[in-house]
Amino acid sequence: MQTLFAGWDGGGTATGVACVDAAGNTLAESRFGPLNLNGSDEETIEKTVRDCLAWMRSTGACAGLCVGAAGVSNARADALLRMLLVRNGYHGPLRLAGDHEIALAGAVGGPGAVIVAGTGSVCYGRNARGETARSGGFGHLVDDGGSGYAIGRDILGAVLRAADGRVGPTTLTKAVASELGSAKPGDLVSYIYHQNRAKADIARLAMLLSPAVEAGDSAATAIADRAAGELCALVSAVLTRLDMPDAELAFLGSILIKCAPVRLRAQSLTEAVWPGAHLIEPRRNAACGAALLARETKEDVNHA
Repeated sequence: MQTLFAGWDGGGTATGVACVDAAGNTLAESRFGPLNLNGSDEETIEKTVRDCLAWMRSTGACAGLCVGAAGVSNARADALLRMLLVRNGYHGPLRLAGDHEIALAGAVGGPGAVIVAGTGSVCYGRNARGETARSGGFGHLVDDGGSGYAIGRDILGAVLRAADGRVGPTTLTKAVASELGSAKPGDLVSYIYHQNRAKADIARLAMLLSPAVEAGDSAATAIADRAAGELCALVSAVLTRLDMPDAELAFLGSILIKCAPVRLRAQSLTEAVWPGAHLIEPRRNAACGAALLARETKEDVNHA
């Protein structure tokens, strides 16, 4: 049976798993259930752990594992994951990493930076000296500028301001009404502040931005401009701290992949501020990035 290194990209809806050989060649990839260390119950997390490990065993002999997910810096989440891995039979070398770390390892594979804008937003980089820097990623209540959540929130805000006359009419009102069933202020407030309202519910409204910008809506254009500015600021903070004016930079996350008005504006701003930076397409996905990091895990640190 071949020897492999495995990487997990744990997310709130699914977990990508990849295996590479000692040379870094991808051997196999698959997907399993959610691995939300701060949001899912223990039973759900354990099922994902069990399924991932079973697939790994069927693929080869694991010489190292790296699990990347949001929330691993939380001591409680760290301890829970280590315990579940041991309980389900994994006792080998283990590395836990933030989702931004595995994203960089996969997308760039060396010195450089990634800017990720999905439900949340964060920028992370590593220079040739091995120094790292991160900006953003402090959560939707105080941060996450340029993210899907921030854009969705701003869309709702624009509709509410238009409704009470602070600004002129916006086509976003009709778009929100179509998506949520109503754009009346009372209904929107009830929707926004419902006790079970999830970040993802607000973030999915970001999909309404592109058509409105393309239609020339001024409120939508302002939201796209603001999001792009926030994302460029995240990049600037990291490249400045790491002294990497000529860094390779990858755009990741649903907003930067699917929302053209934000991506194009963020790219234009970044190129203007950092003319020496090289925007690249991601070379590999985050699960492969985690597997590559697993190759660097020499010690058995799975001491749960």
